[in-house]
Amino acid sequence: MNRTVSRIICLLAVLLSVEVSYAQDFSRHEFRLGWGDPMFEKAVFYESPTRLSYHYSGHFFADYSYFITKWLSVGMNIDFENVSWKNEASKEHFSNYTFLPNVRFTYFRKGMVTMYSGIGVGMTVNTGSEETFLGKTLCSPAFGLTAYGISVGKGHFFGAFDLGGLFALRSTQQIFMIGSRLLSFSVGYRL
Repeated sequence: MNRTVSRIICLLAVLLSVEVSYAQDFSRHEFRLGWGDPMFEKAVFYESPTRLSYHYSGHFFADYSYFITKWLSVGMNIDFENVSWKNEASKEHFSNYTFLPNVRFTYFRKGMVTMYSGIGVGMTVNTGSEETFLGKTLCSPAFGLTAYGISVGKGHFFGAFDLGGLFALRSTQQIFMIGSRLLSFSVGYRL
């Protein structure tokens, strides 16, 4: 009986030491808060005689990633943007809420620097008061791409820069985003 208990304790000690050394090698959980540019919106929605004083919030986003291995993580990205303007008689706006489950591939990790690429497929919900959509709430497929990402930081905290884009098209007449959030910046915490 004592031999069996000793073996079980030894086995648990070995497994726990392997898990502790594995966990110290890289963090499994990563949380980010960030902002991305509204370049697409600024190119498409511009002032005219009937639409004045545009305001672009840009893309505010939250991201969670779980690292399955050192080079592969899965996660979820939630993005919000708002564009508003004044018409002759009223103030109009639209908002996009995007939900993207994603996969990230880390191809370089050394010291304080990590480089990665990723892809996400999900859904955008567009809502607003603009006349074009008659104030309706519409859903469309969404696609996100991180062509190049780099994060720099030591320990738990880091900063990141991503080059990529968000895409959401309901139809050829209702394009919510094409290459929006080309550049984004975030701060994060690794656990």
